[in-house]
Amino acid sequence: MIKDELLIYDTTLRDGEQMPGVVFSLDQKRKLIDKSLNFGVDIIDLMPFVSESEMRLAENLMNEGYQKKIISATPLKKDFIDKAKKIGFEKLIMFTSVSDIHLKKKLNLSREENLEKTLRLIDYARNIDLNIAFAGEDSTRADISYLIDFINSLNGKIDYFLPCDTLGILTPNETYEFIKMLKNETDSKIGLHCHNDLGQATANTLAGIVAGADIFSGTFTGIGERCGNASIEEVVMSLLIQYDKKLNLKYDKLTSICNKVEEYSGIKMQRHKAVCGENAFSHESGLHVDGVLKDPLNYEIYNPEIIGRKRKILFGKHSGVSSLKYLFGDKFSNEEYSSMLKQVKEFAELKKRTLFEFEVKRMFENGAFEK
Repeated sequence: MIKDELLIYDTTLRDGEQMPGVVFSLDQKRKLIDKSLNFGVDIIDLMPFVSESEMRLAENLMNEGYQKKIISATPLKKDFIDKAKKIGFEKLIMFTSVSDIHLKKKLNLSREENLEKTLRLIDYARNIDLNIAFAGEDSTRADISYLIDFINSLNGKIDYFLPCDTLGILTPNETYEFIKMLKNETDSKIGLHCHNDLGQATANTLAGIVAGADIFSGTFTGIGERCGNASIEEVVMSLLIQYDKKLNLKYDKLTSICNKVEEYSGIKMQRHKAVCGENAFSHESGLHVDGVLKDPLNYEIYNPEIIGRKRKILFGKHSGVSSLKYLFGDKFSNEEYSSMLKQVKEFAELKKRTLFEFEVKRMFENGAFEK
């Protein structure tokens, strides 16, 4: 069952920026934070310890009163906890690995040592008046009994536990069962953080939400480590359209946010990407254009204006007469339209690309064209 109060955890500026080649400026981060909060996300994380500039940004944000929405992603080290407190954070999301492979080959800790260290540092943070959430790195490869015991040991000490499918290895069915088990076997609020290594981050996130997750983590446009994360825009639109679950969001801001993330990150969205890709509401095929012009629901599952977009009718090799009549109305005869369509197709094939409305208008402006 989908939670009535499902929370959105935006990690675009932390995990998203960990994508190779992405470096947001401090001004860009400020703008994206304000856009994200205006859209309606509940939590944004930063990792202030990665650089001096990130520390300055965090200090400025805390001084300006962002403590309720922005949390510090904090490794299990007393020094980092102290720095977060000094900066002015009220909330931390602390994290450690929980899979055996990470414990043995990365942290060189036993399961018991890992849990003891976690409890000791959570208690330390709480004793200096910090609110704590916790993320289990590589949770989906952890021994399930250890993971459940680990979460239950934190009961009463944390606001929620965020299991991470760090390598994106689960299927949607496995994710559903995984989250369902954690909800049944623990008393903590449970979220999920899914990576996209096998292209299933959005599907896995939706499966986890249906299983009862209280929080989901993602990034705008899906940027992030390696193959990225669940795309926030895809998850919220799938919930709205497929599950009839409307969240308290300004959906019409989605396109603007994704375009800014694309611009600032330098990572171009695939043209055919769901929701905010350039082609999402673009139509060239004659049959499709004819259908859309008669009723957009023939080939669009929702109105593009919901997310701040507009429909595009394009012209090319696959176009039909309906496309030209959409553009010019009754200005030309059917015979003339047939001749014009032939020219459009030939020109598009010559250029090996789609033509835009302004180009086709220019081709036939003032009624002049080659018959």
